[in-house]
Amino acid sequence: MMKNYIKASLIATATFLSFGNGMAQSPGTHGIEVHGGIREYIGDMGSSLMFARAPKYQGGGLAFTYYISPSIDAVANISFGEVGFSQNIDSFVKERDIVWRSFRAQTGDFTLGARYKLNNNVILSEDSKFAPYLYGGLTGYYVHSTIKWGPHPYTAANRPDQWGNEHLVQNSITDMGAAVQGGLGFKLYLTEALALNWSYTLTYTFNDRWDGANEADPNPDKPLVHKLYRSNDAWGFHAIGLSYALGEGMGSGPKKMKDSDEDGVPNKYDKCKDTDPKYRKFVDNVGCPADSDGDGVLDADDECPDVKGTLEMNGCPDSDGDGVADKNDACPKEKGLQNLKGCPDADNDGISDKEDRCPNNAGTAALKGCPDGDADGVADIDDKCPAKPGSKDFEGCPDSDGDGVFDNTDKCPDKAGTAQSKGCPVIAPAIVQKAKLAATGINFETGNAKILAASNKNLDQLVDIMSEFPEVVAEIEGHTDNQGDASANKKLSQDRADAVKAYLVGKGINADRLKAIGYGQDVPVADNKTDAGRKKNRRVEFKLNY
Repeated sequence: MMKNYIKASLIATATFLSFGNGMAQSPGTHGIEVHGGIREYIGDMGSSLMFARAPKYQGGGLAFTYYISPSIDAVANISFGEVGFSQNIDSFVKERDIVWRSFRAQTGDFTLGARYKLNNNVILSEDSKFAPYLYGGLTGYYVHSTIKWGPHPYTAANRPDQWGNEHLVQNSITDMGAAVQGGLGFKLYLTEALALNWSYTLTYTFNDRWDGANEADPNPDKPLVHKLYRSNDAWGFHAIGLSYALGEGMGSGPKKMKDSDEDGVPNKYDKCKDTDPKYRKFVDNVGCPADSDGDGVLDADDECPDVKGTLEMNGCPDSDGDGVADKNDACPKEKGLQNLKGCPDADNDGISDKEDRCPNNAGTAALKGCPDGDADGVADIDDKCPAKPGSKDFEGCPDSDGDGVFDNTDKCPDKAGTAQSKGCPVIAPAIVQKAKLAATGINFETGNAKILAASNKNLDQLVDIMSEFPEVVAEIEGHTDNQGDASANKKLSQDRADAVKAYLVGKGINADRLKAIGYGQDVPVADNKTDAGRKKNRRVEFKLNY
């Protein structure tokens, strides 16, 4: 029987190829397939699915396919072949040892179903040479099954019973019914029309008797009982074969329908079959030139096909109405100038406000839109000497007095000095000493910050020094001894330093040149254990600086 199936499959394949060669000029809307392979059983007796047991039954088949859409093909399928199984059992029926049973059936089925193709331009390209699919359908089937029970066939000859037979019981059944069929497979295209085809299908019958394993009485005088028991019977089919596409318009992969204007929409669905070449890549699902954003500008002409725009902007929007399409507008929310990529220029210096460091003061491009009043190459906003041309290295300032200290850091820009004295003349030691001595003669009423009148002469000396050197600043320090509460001493020293500052300010000295600090008892200059030491610690110091 196996040789007959192989012979039939070879004859069918040869006929198929001959027919295919005669039809090679018109591949496409439908196709035929021939295939052969291995059939496997699953049911109450066990399973040989997926080669679980050594397969020994073959089958073949023929299929017809019809293209419905890029994802779906309708399929009519006929297959035929044998399926069988054997099983060791342990039972005793009417004093007969039954340790083995088997069946062998000739099967045929006709299925109407559909395939879901993965090369549908969503998962894989429709032109893919590798074309996998899923399959399902409704089936009508025919089975003629021969069923045997008894001792194992290899030992029966050595175990005759008391009646002289081999304990062998044999019966047969012919059955027709409904089933469902499902599976998967793929095509591998060798040419535009010819492809290798592999598939696996499982046929599940709504029946459980043709394998003889539904507990029917094995007595040959009694018919098999038609009833469901445990699980319905099914068979699987591993198949490999050839497929050939027929009809119009295919390509290098699965079938393609005729498309006269080559816009990707088959003539069958194309309402604009003569689309101009310019618009063929921009059509809707019925093959007509598309306007995806509905702005009246066709996608092929629309520079912004996904955003609604205007005809004047070639289909792009212009949110601020400045004549520059948003996609080219560096300032799409602000009305601007076309020559500045749609950005405004408030000071009209030719530099857009977006890039202008000084948007409200006309400047130059070299200084990013800022002016340079003294023309020294340093923008006024960065120039510490905007009215005097200076050096870029010194924040736009010159060295007016030529002492090597530039005006931006020179406390005395019009008087030559030294770097150590911040560009000012060095304060003579005699002046420093004079200020120190004058400060030692400043006294206060006991326990408060009221300056004694006798101290005014010393204070006036300090006024004279500050007036003679107008660039000098001074730090007025107040100190106390350690008698009493430390926090009270701190406050008293601060009040006394403030009193000295107030006197000098009252005599015309700018308050910004004076800094008053009270240190309390924290910085003694003598031992607080003696009256003489405590007296020295109660003092005011006057330190000159720049």
